[in-house]
Amino acid sequence: MLLRGTAIVSVLTLLSRCLGFVRDLLVARLLGASLFADAFFVAFRVPNLLRSFAAEGALTSAFVPVFSSALARGKEDARTAFKRIAGFVLFLTIPLTILGVAFTPEILSVFAPGFKNDPDKLQLTTTLTRVMFPYIIFVSLIAMLNSALNTLKVFGASAWAQVTMNLVLIAGALCALPFEPMTATLILAASVVVGGIVQVVAQIPACRRAGLPTRATAAVRSPEVREVVRLMIPATIGASVYQVNIFISTLLASLLTEGSISWLFYADRVAQFPVGIFSVALASVLLPMLANASATSNAEQFRSGLADSLRFTSFAILPMAGGIWILAIPLTTLLFERGAFTHHSTLMTAAAIQAMAFGLWASSCYSMVMRAFIAKKDTVTPTLIGVCSLVVYLVSALSMMGPISSPSTILGAIITATQSSLYSIFPTIAAQGHVGLALASSLSALFSLVLAITIYTVKVGNFPWKSFLRSLGTSITATLVMLVAVSTATPFEAPPLVAALVGVVVGAASYAIALLALRSREMSETVGVLRRKLSQRQKK
Repeated sequence: MLLRGTAIVSVLTLLSRCLGFVRDLLVARLLGASLFADAFFVAFRVPNLLRSFAAEGALTSAFVPVFSSALARGKEDARTAFKRIAGFVLFLTIPLTILGVAFTPEILSVFAPGFKNDPDKLQLTTTLTRVMFPYIIFVSLIAMLNSALNTLKVFGASAWAQVTMNLVLIAGALCALPFEPMTATLILAASVVVGGIVQVVAQIPACRRAGLPTRATAAVRSPEVREVVRLMIPATIGASVYQVNIFISTLLASLLTEGSISWLFYADRVAQFPVGIFSVALASVLLPMLANASATSNAEQFRSGLADSLRFTSFAILPMAGGIWILAIPLTTLLFERGAFTHHSTLMTAAAIQAMAFGLWASSCYSMVMRAFIAKKDTVTPTLIGVCSLVVYLVSALSMMGPISSPSTILGAIITATQSSLYSIFPTIAAQGHVGLALASSLSALFSLVLAITIYTVKVGNFPWKSFLRSLGTSITATLVMLVAVSTATPFEAPPLVAALVGVVVGAASYAIALLALRSREMSETVGVLRRKLSQRQKK
């Protein structure tokens, strides 16, 4: 069930990600790494971060265990819980949106303090943020719908909604092409909200097939809502670590060379591609499975589910991370270098991609271990790990980013003084600008994984060490073989399309051959699933 559900979600997510790259290509063509691009990306991250704090991340962590417990009591209890929690989501996000629109300037003074030095950029970012703030309502509903459908074993509906979202954004970018940058940026912002509405509408057919109600109930004091709130309070921090890292990264990048925010955004889009294709899909299927196992006290199913998720994460993410690391320049050139996106931006973005690639495996495995805590209704542990992770990221980022552009401000003075202290401890770390911020994110992810596994082993016990380490060793060996093959056979001096295609083909082939030679269990299971699917199709 884990592999089947992951495969369905992964295929649709792959389509969504491909459309997302088309969208990013159009945005890069329109805005490049300019003032308008920086303003748009900061404005888009504001509702995304608040969404993670208030709804999507924390809500998913709290909703799935509560909904799974209600489902174990019966379908009618599950329907009632769903309606009540949906009403709570609206009760939470609508006032939050109104407050966000009213206090946008104050919010931006925290999110992007470096913009104060450029009144035009600050004004544009304020307008864009206000336009996009309602997105939080629709994307929060999507998060809850996705969790409910996955719990009911209806896989792929949310990934399909993402496909529709990207189609709307592509349409918005195409509509914006004939206009000058200011109008084009406003059209892009409006298309984000329209896309959020379309996402929700696209979920209605799947909800009806699954027997979920399409209306909410105003019962914010119900037992289900109280339990969700109890779990959400600590989960708000624990489930939002990634978004908080993005926030701090955006804040610090706004104090660096102009374009740093955009380089990090484009790099994150490329680096997160394998995570979005596989890890997010696997995690979305894993959490309901673990929650059901916990609700029915099935310890063996719980352990095997966690073990399988970690095995296949190493199997899939390590070669993808290695691939985007070695092919960073041709991939960036192919995807973005056109229009306002210059070759200098390509080199800056590629450097950030390579720094982010080092943390992809750790962040993916970390998300699986976190699902195990959340499935047991333990949202306090992820909170503690999240706080520690943020401290590690902040210290690493300040140590590696180098001098800032506005040290005369109060925040700038604090940052400069902190950096001076850190440089006395880490004198050999060179100033790496936006690449330093990307490296800090990778170090933070590795720290989080080590701490999560340590706490899980002590607190829960029975961690699947044997299967985890065996799969990790096999995947690392095969990935190293792949990197040697790609570096030897890829014509990096050729046009980027040729270099990327050759690199991907050689990488996939060499990795598969290495796994077969090493008798990888994950490879055998994957081939077995494909054979069964082909056999079933032939019989039809």
